[in-house]
Amino acid sequence: EIALVTGVQTCSSDLKADPQPQRRLTRAEKGEITRAKIMAAAIEAVGEHGFAGATIARIADGAGVAHGTFYTYFDSRQALLEQMLPDISVELLNHIREVVLKAPDDPIARERARMEGFLEFLRDTPHLFTMLHEGEFHTREGFRRHVELQTNSYLGAMQREARLGHLRFETRDQLHVVCRMLMSSRDYISAHYCMRDGKVVAPPPHVVDSYMTFVVGGLFKNAGENPQE
Repeated sequence: EIALVTGVQTCSSDLKADPQPQRRLTRAEKGEITRAKIMAAAIEAVGEHGFAGATIARIADGAGVAHGTFYTYFDSRQALLEQMLPDISVELLNHIREVVLKAPDDPIARERARMEGFLEFLRDTPHLFTMLHEGEFHTREGFRRHVELQTNSYLGAMQREARLGHLRFETRDQLHVVCRMLMSSRDYISAHYCMRDGKVVAPPPHVVDSYMTFVVGGLFKNAGENPQE
């Protein structure tokens, strides 16, 4: 079929806009997608059944892959479980970093943002609760890497605050202890106030307020106190 358009002879099929050809995923990209599906299914299985109940069959079925495909991406069930906490730990750090960047330029506001960011992530990623409380016993290496990631990040933040003269503690050894104390507070506060009827919920407002009152009184220098003294 021929059509005349502005005096130019063209095929009517040429008048239709060619759709943009969809780029095919590379083998590596497909592999990353499958790996992510397996990891997501594993997190779901751990959240619902605990580490002991997160079998390869449950994980593979949840990911929609053949059971044998599992071993293309992970050497063993334990290898996958050991990777879960470090992977989520990085996501947690990224979330807290985003929350802190939105906070006022004030050391106390930043610490409040760190605590609130952790509780927000826990609420939005409820399976993390099970992973944190069982991981120490079922995935010792993964749990160790998670703690190391969180501690190093927190330590870096506290060292920056110390260099600005905002803290009562200054040496790296002192700050390392402080970071472990604050991380322990997160753990116990969330365990006591964030689990209701088997669901992870936001804690009452007074919880973060009480945490900050304690932290400010024992960690940060008083307002008006010379930060360089």
